[in-house]
Amino acid sequence: MTSSSEAGPGIVPIGSLDPIALGRAVDKLVTAALAAQTWSLVCAAEVAVQATDKNEAQAMRTAQEDVRDSARAYLGTQVPGVVKRLVDIRSAAALFQSMQTLAATAPEQSAVCLDAVTKDFGNFQQMADEFAKVYESFCEQVETRGTTLADRAGAEIRRLSAGKGKIAATTRALKDMQQTVSKDLDDLIEASHKAGKGARKILDSVADSLRGIGGEGKPAGGSTAVHGGIEDASSGDVGKALQNLRKDSEKLEKLYKELAGLQAGLQTAVKVESDCNAYVRSVRAVAGPARAVANMWQQVYAEYATAVVKHTRPGDSAALAKEIDGAAVKWESLLTQTKALSAAITGN
Repeated sequence: MTSSSEAGPGIVPIGSLDPIALGRAVDKLVTAALAAQTWSLVCAAEVAVQATDKNEAQAMRTAQEDVRDSARAYLGTQVPGVVKRLVDIRSAAALFQSMQTLAATAPEQSAVCLDAVTKDFGNFQQMADEFAKVYESFCEQVETRGTTLADRAGAEIRRLSAGKGKIAATTRALKDMQQTVSKDLDDLIEASHKAGKGARKILDSVADSLRGIGGEGKPAGGSTAVHGGIEDASSGDVGKALQNLRKDSEKLEKLYKELAGLQAGLQTAVKVESDCNAYVRSVRAVAGPARAVANMWQQVYAEYATAVVKHTRPGDSAALAKEIDGAAVKWESLLTQTKALSAAITGN
């Protein structure tokens, strides 16, 4: 490429601002956009949080759906916007290739060609600037919705896991019921010993019943038919003790299931809160590179606009043609990079 000293005092080198700097800015933009794309997919498919407070249920559903909507909007609108920034660069590279060919055959037209391309660069800058502004507004919406959901999920986590939360309360109730069931069993054993008959059959049935407590797919309290038969054949004290054990073992089973449900709900709420925060951060991380790309386009546009004004001396056309030739090589290199970036974000 022609240097500024070789080109003469009237020539402004049009490669002084290396377009590869624009490529670095775009690389950061795509990297950030890929992270946001990942978290958007996660949030768009997030499992619903079931609020344990009925008064909070609708607000929780609304908050989560708002974040899902923004995640879908990112995928449907913002990702194509990022891809368009890559298309702008590819268009610029194609323009330079055409200008390079024309400048080689008609160097006297170099300044006219450069002027036309510079106007296109101005359009690229304006579109990048508009995207950055729109994206910033989108970020504000995401942060507002994300904060609302994170606050509600956090409140649900506290309702479940705090010292006096539902999980702690259910755990205490379960431990109390375990002691009650244990006492019921002691009472049954004592009553069966006093009755002096059927003790083995009763205790075998009770053992089978208790093995089912806390498990899945097995009814609490064992076989109803077996219990009924025992109660019919047993003395009053044995039958009463067995009824108490049966009733309390069913309560114990319900507490096990309730605790399992609460713990699963806690895990869901924790995941949703964490994923939401990651989504908001990742979306915000795209804003800086988006603005940087717009700023780089502004610098590129300013450089070429200056070159157009300066290249007016006799003999400038030939020198400018060489400058265009050198710049086209750099834009071609940037074209290769943007193709790879485009494939990374679109999968094509």
